[in-house]
Amino acid sequence: MRPLPLLLLAAALALPTGAAQSVPPTLTFSAPEGTLREYRGEEVSRVSFSNAEATLSGADAEAQRTFAAQFQAALRAGEGEKKQSFKQFFKVLPAEGTPGRYLWNSLITTVDGSPSLRSVRTLAPGGGSGRLDYQPARPVSPEALKDPAQTVAVLLAQRLEAELAGSHAELLAAFDPASFGLYGRALTPGQTFTRTRSLRPPHPLGALGTPGQETPPVQVEETLRYEGEEGGTLRFTRQARVVRPAQVITGALSLITTLREYELGGELRLTREGLPVSATRTERYVADVRGSATRSGAQAGQQVRASLTVTGTSSLTLTFVK
Repeated sequence: MRPLPLLLLAAALALPTGAAQSVPPTLTFSAPEGTLREYRGEEVSRVSFSNAEATLSGADAEAQRTFAAQFQAALRAGEGEKKQSFKQFFKVLPAEGTPGRYLWNSLITTVDGSPSLRSVRTLAPGGGSGRLDYQPARPVSPEALKDPAQTVAVLLAQRLEAELAGSHAELLAAFDPASFGLYGRALTPGQTFTRTRSLRPPHPLGALGTPGQETPPVQVEETLRYEGEEGGTLRFTRQARVVRPAQVITGALSLITTLREYELGGELRLTREGLPVSATRTERYVADVRGSATRSGAQAGQQVRASLTVTGTSSLTLTFVK
């Protein structure tokens, strides 16, 4: 047998064998039962309106002046900055035959105290997001569900519960790895993980009339991109793209919302055990809204037309305490 040339021999020796090839690490939820962590968080959001126009036809001059004043008052009430501080607690619960269960308890700081929002995440076999169950502070009792006299109260309580559950899930999505299905996934630098969320720019035009049929809301796809290990933590960066730029509402109130600009940034850092270390998320959007409504009753025949541009920004930070 002729010997291999030195260059070919060196190249052959440099090729990795199957046993030597590196395997991307898998993010596994491995924190033991009873693990308790505390974080501090803050979210600052700002909303402003521009290019606002509104007209009322089919009404006398006095009614038009009143409408214009009410419209301007609604704009002023909807603009401004809101700052929300919160304490965030994380606790690993008994697994109960699942790959893992943990509790998120958010204590929101308000002038009236610190209301608590609690949700339990149950992981699914094979990874993914699993299930997030909101835990209402005052669940509707089985007796109330059967009592016709409490139907209205039950419906209002269930609506409030659904709104709080959605708000809490959206807050947790900024730092809960399961929101993006990270657990059970092999991590390779450059790999991306996504979730889709609805965006509802706040504005006063919805109060002009009663909406009828609605298309799905404006939607964006948020992405976490794994950058690799840095400073002993697993680092992910954020980006997003618009997947549904407009929503149309028809009926007594016709409304079109169009997302013109959207930006998302920030990062998420995790321990090797899959627990959050810190998180930042910054968001900015610009949306055009225009609508019309035909009034009824004593104001029958009056037609309202309005349009405006909504600019919104938000900044969220989460920091590990202990």
